[in-house]
Parts: sequence; structure tokens; C-alpha cells
Amino acid sequence: MNEKIPAKFLKLKHLADVPRSEYMDGPSPKELRDAKKRKSFLSLLRKGSDAGKQTNVTRGPVTLTFNAAAWMRVPDSANQKVSLVICYKDSSGEYAVVVDEAEISETYSLMLSGCVTIKSKGTPEYVWACCSGLDEGQLTFVDELHVQTVKSTGVSSELKQTA
Repeated sequence: MNEKIPAKFLKLKHLADVPRSEYMDGPSPKELRDAKKRKSFLSLLRKGSDAGKQTNVTRGPVTLTFNAAAWMRVPDSANQKVSLVICYKDSSGEYAVVVDEAEISETYSLMLSGCVTIKSKGTPEYVWACCSGLDEGQLTFVDELHVQTVKSTGVSSELKQTA
């Protein structure tokens, strides 16, 4: 299910923005202790948005893995199929990756969750959590929504080597 689909082919309902801290690297706490680096960082903020973007943006390929979960209620929609989608925009366009899809139960609620990997050309301009499969003007209540970057650890690579 990790195939990217051009977002223009989907009728998406925007649920929330994924915080930039989940997919962009900022200065480390160690770097912020140095007075010169802290001053240069503050001067970049004063110069405007273009200067700040240049330090965090990567032009090469970027691979990000997200763990996403949403608890939703959609009134008057029993047996309707709904999808949780991660949508992003990079230098080549706007794309979406389906996280999970399910039919809404008779109680009009459902939980969608999963892990997806996106391969972006450069650092994404934005990453959104969206919903697909809803009719125009259909109400949606999101009780909980979590999107986090999956950090790779050295322990998992050690386990792969020993197995």
C-alpha cells in the first residue's frame, strides 16, 4: 500500500497538518549551546522565510516513514469505505499514500492505522493527514489523530545481522 498516487486524482478531506519537526531536521540542542551558532540561527530568522528554508531543505531524495492512527466518527455513513491518507508536496508535485482503509461500522465510528514510507524529491514542502472516500459536505469528527516519524535504531540493525 506504499504506492504514491497523484493527489489530484483523489477527493481528499484535510484533517491536520503534520508538524514540520516530524520530517525536518532543526538545530540540535548541542548546537544551540554555542553562542555563535545561536546568533547565526536568530539572524536567519530575522532575514525572512527564504533564508530559513535554505538551511533545512534537502534537494536530494528523502525517505520518511510515518506511523499514523486516526479514530473517527462519520454520522449517517454505515458501510461506507473510508481511507486515511498521508499527503505531501515535494519538488515534483503533490502526492498521497494510503495508510489504511476500512468500512464504517453501524456505530458510525472506525479506527484507521498503519505505517507508510514516502520517497520525496527533496524535503517536503508540507505533509498532511487526510481522509478519502467521503461525500461532499459529509461531517467527520476526528477524536484522535497521531502521525509520528518512525526513527530507525541501531538495535534493529544489530538484530537483523544476528538473525
